[in-house]
Amino acid sequence: MADYKTPLQLTAPRYMKGYTRTMWESLVPLLISRGTTNVSKSVVETYCQTYGISRQAYEDIAEYGMTDEDGKKNPSVTTYENAVKNLRGLASDLGLTPSSQVQLQKLIIDSSDEHDGKSFSDLAQDIKF
Repeated sequence: MADYKTPLQLTAPRYMKGYTRTMWESLVPLLISRGTTNVSKSVVETYCQTYGISRQAYEDIAEYGMTDEDGKKNPSVTTYENAVKNLRGLASDLGLTPSSQVQLQKLIIDSSDEHDGKSFSDLAQDIKF
């Protein structure tokens, strides 16, 4: 069950290593600086883990190539492709894509009672992304 009330910690959970840990420690400060709240820790963890998987798969592809000497596809290619697809969806969930940023801006603005006569464009520019 997602815990939306626990704030995200700046340091990565102890079990995270390598690329996964680096992503956490880059992503969480960004989310906090944008005022992104009510984010499930599990979504952030999954994003970081998936990023780590994509980087490991990419390194395997870089070292061994897309195919082996028999012309068979390196399994890391499929792993990489799947990880990238999953990253796109998770990035949207976290407000990291342009379209999801606009949706978040709309939610923030719509939930605000005071607009001081500003247009959506003006209000959106006041939101840090």
